[in-house]
Amino acid sequence: MIKKSRTIKALALIAVLGTMAAGCQKETMVEPQTSVTEVDAVHHVHYTINGELCQERLVGEEAWNDFLYRMLALAERGYTVRILNESRTSQVSASKEVVTYTTTDKDAAAWCNNMYSLGYEVSLSYDPETGVYTCIAIK
Repeated sequence: MIKKSRTIKALALIAVLGTMAAGCQKETMVEPQTSVTEVDAVHHVHYTINGELCQERLVGEEAWNDFLYRMLALAERGYTVRILNESRTSQVSASKEVVTYTTTDKDAAAWCNNMYSLGYEVSLSYDPETGVYTCIAIK
């Protein structure tokens, strides 16, 4: 009987210690997985090269900037480039706002980008004799 009593006490002690040990265990917190997804800007651009209508779908700012520098290169080769702004609303107006910018630097691409983002249609040409880009924004 004494042996049985010791066995029961030992089992009870093991059960209590096991319960206490389980209660002291650190819980593994499941952290919610958050992922940051970068959304690239998509430009559906319509443009003309010497009056011929073209269109492209550009994904990301790098593609957009490459497009602008490609348009500068075409202007340097003698083409007249016009980047149409699809976000412009069709307004029947007697007067249009026209902004002209001339430069000898390739910062013409940044100027065109800025004016396009402000809702202007942008024309771009280059004079090889003077080395001057002429940018005209029309709204």
